[in-house]
Amino acid sequence: MAPDIAAEQSRFSISAKLAVVCLCYAGLAAYLFPDTYFAALGTSRLKLLYLLLPFLILIGLAVAAIINQPRAPASWLRHKLASRGPGATITLGVFILCLAAFTAFKHEFSQMAPFFADQILARIDAALHFGDPWRWARALPVPNIADRALYILYSQLWFVVLATVVVVAAWLDDASKRQRYFLSLITCAVVLGMAVRLAASSAGPIFYDRLFDPDMFEDLIRSLKASDAGPDTLLITDYLYSSYTTHKASIGTGISAMPSFHVAIAVLNALFLSSLNRWAGAAAWIYAGVILFGSVYFGWHYAIDGYFSIIATIVIWRYSGRRIGDGASRWAP
Repeated sequence: MAPDIAAEQSRFSISAKLAVVCLCYAGLAAYLFPDTYFAALGTSRLKLLYLLLPFLILIGLAVAAIINQPRAPASWLRHKLASRGPGATITLGVFILCLAAFTAFKHEFSQMAPFFADQILARIDAALHFGDPWRWARALPVPNIADRALYILYSQLWFVVLATVVVVAAWLDDASKRQRYFLSLITCAVVLGMAVRLAASSAGPIFYDRLFDPDMFEDLIRSLKASDAGPDTLLITDYLYSSYTTHKASIGTGISAMPSFHVAIAVLNALFLSSLNRWAGAAAWIYAGVILFGSVYFGWHYAIDGYFSIIATIVIWRYSGRRIGDGASRWAP
C-alpha cells in the first residue's frame, strides 16, 4: 500500500502521484479516526517492524549482492544503496503509514457498518458447494502437524510474506514492475478494503455464533476446538471480538469477511512474483492456494469471499498494468 518515490526527472512522475494517493489514504484515516489511527501506528507489532526492517533489509541486500556479483559484492551493494536507497526507504515509510490506515478503516468500519450480508453469503456458499464449504475442507484427513502448519502459514506468516514482498518491490530496479505492484496494492486497499468491505459488510462463519445464530456453525466451532491449531485460532477470534466490543484498535484488528484481504494480497504477491521469476511465482501461487483453503478451513471466510478476491485482484492487476504501461502519456498533468 505504498509507492516508490525515488527521484525522477518528471515532477509529476507516476511515483510522485502514487505517493500523493497513498498519503491521502493515510491522511484520511488519520483525520477521520485519529485515535484509532495513531493507536495502530504505535502498536508493538509495528514498533517491532520499525526495529527489524533495517536489519532484514541489510541481510537481504547482502545475500542478493553475493548472488548477483559474487566477485565484488561490496560494489554491487554500494550501487544498490545509491540507486534505490532513498526511494526504497521512503516507500517503506509510506507503507507503514498506509498499514496503520488500513487497520483504522477496517476497525472503524466494523463499528459503523452492521454485518448485514452474512446470511446471504452463507446461503450462496452452501448453494454453490452443495453444502457448507468448511465441512468439505475439514472432512479432509488433515493430520495434526499439517493442521498446525496451515495455521502458521495463514495466521502468522501472512504478514511476514507481505512485508517481504513489499521490501523486494521497494528495492526493485525495474520501475514499471515496482510501480505496478504498489498501484495494485493501494487500489486493493481502497476498492476491496473500503468500498467492497462496506457494500458487503460481513463477519464470517467463525463469528456467526456470537453475532447471529449460535447453532448454525456450531459444528465448525466444535471441530476447531478438537483440532490441533483450532484453539489458537479461537484465541484470535476472542482477541478480535474483544477489540470489536471494547473499540480498542491494534494492527490487524477489525472484523471483516467479504472480501478476503488475506486471499487478495496472496494473489497479488503471486502475480507480482510471477512477473519476476517463474519459480518464485509458482511458490507464491501455491501459497495463495493454501491461504484460500485456510480461510475456509478455519472458518474465517465464506469461500466466495476468496473467489471474489481472486477475480477482483486479477482485474486490478491488469488495470494497473495498463496504467503503468502507458507511463507518462496517461499520468502527465
